[in-house]
Amino acid sequence: MNPYYDEIVVGSSLRALLFASLRGLPVFFSTPEKPFEFDFFKPSVDLSAMGLENTLTIWNTPRRKAKTGEPKIHLWEHLLFVLGVRGLAPFSGFCSSLRLDENTLTGFSDYAKLRSVDFGVCYYFDEHATYNLLTTEEEERSYIVYDRIAFMRGGKHDLDLIERNSKFCNKIWFYLSHRIDGKVLCKDACAVSFLSSDQIDDFDFSETIARLKTLQKMKDLGLRGPRNGYQPSGKIRYRSFKTETIDRYKFLSSPPLWVETDSIKVPKISEKDLILQLADIARTNKRIIEPLWQNT
Repeated sequence: MNPYYDEIVVGSSLRALLFASLRGLPVFFSTPEKPFEFDFFKPSVDLSAMGLENTLTIWNTPRRKAKTGEPKIHLWEHLLFVLGVRGLAPFSGFCSSLRLDENTLTGFSDYAKLRSVDFGVCYYFDEHATYNLLTTEEEERSYIVYDRIAFMRGGKHDLDLIERNSKFCNKIWFYLSHRIDGKVLCKDACAVSFLSSDQIDDFDFSETIARLKTLQKMKDLGLRGPRNGYQPSGKIRYRSFKTETIDRYKFLSSPPLWVETDSIKVPKISEKDLILQLADIARTNKRIIEPLWQNT
């Protein structure tokens, strides 16, 4: 017989884990949908109920100092760990896809069927590798896109962030390179864009153009590559930037309009509203969280 749950959550976004933690429900997902490393809480958000400090970080920009709070991934990891300790993340790290047949959810690896569970009600949070779940109404989808760019030359500067009045390359973050071992001063970049479904596969909004726009904005601000001698006029000569695209990540920022059924529901509650209930989540998980605080 398959295990039975009155209610389950399908999805692994921060919103899904907050919802599951608040209600004490098991979560099922394939690839973990972690918040990206440049998704931050606002400094005013109170995370103390979960034993986390919303540390203020100040970033250098061309015109001002930008302020952010704690990276969202820290709360995401905390919630998933607590759910795992409670036995409420049974497929975590094992599934590559999920399939629904009536009120039975089945997890699959790349090679075989893993396990099935029966449920009464499923709360669905846009899990991308799920089959036979819900149909959608046709509508425009929008995405948040992260294009990471490697600097082999020209990555040594003091800027942390460039903000633009455009949805394409709306923000350009600079961070100490993860590609190079040891303590390095060379920075790579990540361009953040907000694109429609029509733009997502358009070359004019591709990772190549994002890289070129990043370089042009840096040149407009007076950033240059390393020195390379002098011109005949006596001016300093600079070498050009040398870059390449690392990867592109895209996430739905406005999900499609799913058509609910009697047994599959799509919660409308926002991440912001769930964050306001962190104290209730902490009380629900008090037996797990308090020993963690005592050992940290």
